[in-house]
Amino acid sequence: MLTPDNQLNLRLRHPDFQKYLNINENESRRVIEQYNCYLDQKYGKEVLQTLDIFPSNVSNSPILIFIHGGYWRALDKKSYSFIAEPFVKNNLTVCVVNYRLIPTVNMETILDDIKESIYWIQEKALRYNGDPDAMILSGHSAGGHLALISYLMNESLRPSIKALCSLSGLFDLRPIKNSYLNEVLQLSENDVNDFSASNKDLSFLKCSTLFSVGAGETDLFIGQSKDLCAKNKLLANIEYYEYEQLNHYQMVHKLGQEDNPLVNFILEKSKA
Repeated sequence: MLTPDNQLNLRLRHPDFQKYLNINENESRRVIEQYNCYLDQKYGKEVLQTLDIFPSNVSNSPILIFIHGGYWRALDKKSYSFIAEPFVKNNLTVCVVNYRLIPTVNMETILDDIKESIYWIQEKALRYNGDPDAMILSGHSAGGHLALISYLMNESLRPSIKALCSLSGLFDLRPIKNSYLNEVLQLSENDVNDFSASNKDLSFLKCSTLFSVGAGETDLFIGQSKDLCAKNKLLANIEYYEYEQLNHYQMVHKLGQEDNPLVNFILEKSKA
């Protein structure tokens, strides 16, 4: 059964989507101008294997790693520099990661990129005032999926990850495969099985984890986080938070604003 486009085609659902993207762009330019940063640091040889770093002013600070969304096929880190501000102010080093996109690569390669970027960040952490053993993984939409799956699939990384924070994540890939998106994504049954979080054992999730959505998102997005939390709340340290009214585009803005539940969760867990 095909997934209705109105559950996933967010630009169709929000014809004014460009105004939200403009906020991302404008705020990111401001943050780049106002804060010390190292842009386009290469963790691999390919063009998109880069990341932007906003170092803490204090040595040995926790590190927040942010992974952008875009249905694994679009968008770029340069639009998400704005998320660094509240965390650098509170003595975290922030890394915003790019990765290669489908259809140039497949889902497995994207996950390899995320893994390699995290290893690179650990290796270079002290150079940017970061603590390689105190990382927080975060992501929006497809980035929320990549953050969680990267934790589950890479046992050697888990001890260094203190928390996970997913915004509007996608954890069951079957509806994606059964939608218009698969014309580009070309997800197979094996991909759905291997790279969905919904069928994984979340008892391996040893760090504090927050799944958040906006009440103004589609039922599919809300259900993906809510169902995963309900299924695993007795197995892992999982919290669920739903913002009143916010839509999918507005959710990520919260990560760039001080004194709200998402930012407060990350700051609290970074000090634990």
